[in-house]
Amino acid sequence: MEEFNAKLEIFDDGKRKKSSRDIITNNIRRLYNRCYGEDPEDISQIAGMVEDVGHTFACLQSSWDGKKLSHSTMLSYTNSLIIANEILNLQMKDTYAQLETELQVRRADSQRKNPIKDTKITRGDLDDIREDLMTKGPLKSYILFYILSKYPFRLETATLKKINYDDFIKLDDKGITNYLVVNDDKLMFSFNGYKTNKKYGSREIECDEILTDLFTEYLAKDESLDYLFFKATEGSEEKIQEKMRNNLSVWTKRLLKKYGINASATDITKLLITEIWDTGTTQDKIKFAMWRGHEVQTAAKVYATQL
Repeated sequence: MEEFNAKLEIFDDGKRKKSSRDIITNNIRRLYNRCYGEDPEDISQIAGMVEDVGHTFACLQSSWDGKKLSHSTMLSYTNSLIIANEILNLQMKDTYAQLETELQVRRADSQRKNPIKDTKITRGDLDDIREDLMTKGPLKSYILFYILSKYPFRLETATLKKINYDDFIKLDDKGITNYLVVNDDKLMFSFNGYKTNKKYGSREIECDEILTDLFTEYLAKDESLDYLFFKATEGSEEKIQEKMRNNLSVWTKRLLKKYGINASATDITKLLITEIWDTGTTQDKIKFAMWRGHEVQTAAKVYATQL
């Protein structure tokens, strides 16, 4: 392990404390021992373990000497594998990054401890309201509720501005503006403002076919729209967006109250994420957390209520 530790020190270039580098080295040594029953004698053996992803990941998950690793320990080992991959100039970074994300979902599942309780709104409620709005309109209300009842977005939906794709790709800095990007018959959301832009950058999500058709009809009625759903008040962009988010929050509560439901936009999001955590795949969970602008463990602990 001396050669590996020396390479790690050069690669790290003073970014980590020695104690942190020791943890990485010990993780690699312990994982190798777990996989092959002995410590590695040569750095090429470590490279072989990193490249043999199937066997290495099986070792991470299996019982060894009667013990299974916790999710946190598996994540620590996987993070060390990602670093080893970089040190040894291998090509497995993306693969281990995907494994790391999957382990984050598994840990989030195991830590999901929200109490069992009745939700303030049900899937049946969402479907009934959406069907009623589809029949009675207005179109703007139907689109807003369609988004609320399908996508676990934040209230930033209220602040969308229309932009053509050709203009969008020319933007050097999207700032805090959130866009509905129109590219012929393909539309996507681009969320850049509010709480997530510094950590996640631009979150870009393609609109489904139904929503694309709805937006196409809506935009055709008024090409002069600036913000799509609410009129801008005076003030800075931050203040305008704050007011619009509040508008959507109030609008949602009032709409639900018309149907005899005392709930909020957050309650709808909790239902959507709970459904995914109960019935969806790992990739569904990762996608919904990304759409919300959360890490998967936050989505699981804060929003996924046990039914």
